[in-house]
Amino acid sequence: MRARFLALSFLFAFVAAPAAAEVKSVRLYAERGFGFFVGDLVNARLEIVADSASRLQSASLPRPGALDYRLDLRDIRVREEPVGDGLTRWNIDLVYQIFYVALDVRDLQIPPFALRFLHEGETETVRAPAWAIGVSPLREVLPQRRDDPTDYMRPDRGVAPSDAATPAIRAGAFVALALGALALVAHDRGWPPFHRRRARVFAAAARRIAILTKRGDEAARRAAMLALHRAIDDAAGRRIFAEDIDAFVAGHAEFAVAKERLIRFFASSRALFFGVADAGADLPLGEILSLARSLAAQERSAR
Repeated sequence: MRARFLALSFLFAFVAAPAAAEVKSVRLYAERGFGFFVGDLVNARLEIVADSASRLQSASLPRPGALDYRLDLRDIRVREEPVGDGLTRWNIDLVYQIFYVALDVRDLQIPPFALRFLHEGETETVRAPAWAIGVSPLREVLPQRRDDPTDYMRPDRGVAPSDAATPAIRAGAFVALALGALALVAHDRGWPPFHRRRARVFAAAARRIAILTKRGDEAARRAAMLALHRAIDDAAGRRIFAEDIDAFVAGHAEFAVAKERLIRFFASSRALFFGVADAGADLPLGEILSLARSLAAQERSAR
């Protein structure tokens, strides 16, 4: 931090009697002393070294705000750190802003301010020094004389020709991609104009069975069996019984992977609805839902 403030440095030493001089040194560092323009921020740091028993009175610190019509104090921050030998250093960071519109290069005075330290009931006043910075104008006041008045005006900068074709091609490509993605979503969701496609009977059955699974009783299992039977019948376009499974799979090759599970489903259905005993034919409600979802997935991939 200290390396940034090399342009200006002020040192005030206090040489009064040791009992009264608790403040040992005051140094002011500024980032630079020249090259400022209206609106610039000016950073400075005031370093005060004093006896560790001393306390800086915060009420004596300058308050941010307008100092005059040319200068504002924007910010002030205080950091306290021990430096050894019973001494403490107060680092006071100051940020000013310039509002002076200079017509030529000149110095701008930064006003001093006083700080108070309290030590064993006694108050000592420390004065931060005044200092100056060089401010410069943004433009010349009197330009060089020219015979032709138009010479005082600079021509407008030419506008570089732009390529209008490339952005249009890119925009068209992105629109085409967006429309393609929208068409895929519409087909998957059955939105117009795809809403008249063949119904997904197994997807509807799977949703119905998922609701029945929450009940989990025997009546729910019977209703789930019936829902899946109706979906198989709708997919085949006719009533399907256990002996029709081979013909059903032959006509709907997408369901071939579930053939063994369909055989077990029909065996469980016979046991449930017709009392035909068949070892291992008791199909739980969860497996019925799993079969319905598997058939729904094959139904979706086939369309």
